[in-house]
Amino acid sequence: ESVIELPSGGSMMMAGLIQSKSRQNLDQVPGLKKLPILGALFQSRDFLQEETELVVIVTPYLVDPTQKNQLRTPADGYANASDAKTVFFGKLNEQYGRDGEPVEASEYRAPVGFIEE
Repeated sequence: ESVIELPSGGSMMMAGLIQSKSRQNLDQVPGLKKLPILGALFQSRDFLQEETELVVIVTPYLVDPTQKNQLRTPADGYANASDAKTVFFGKLNEQYGRDGEPVEASEYRAPVGFIEE
């Protein structure tokens, strides 16, 4: 059992080897492989090694509690299109928003992005 303490927005990475395969192959031309000295010119030696790894990155964010009525779902403001609009225009829904007003954009307030070195 392990315990890790991370700040909000801090990342923790776990990695591990899942599978490792090794293969060696020797291809030769029948008959010519037995010739002294020249036999080495008629053979091929292959070595193949495969490794599969899994990396899991976990980033926790502390959030403030909120009231259920302040949360939005993707279905907020959804309205089915009329049968005529579906048949003639191929529309499955009306425009999103409340009372014809556009849905206000919300900003993401957290440290986001990647730092590459």
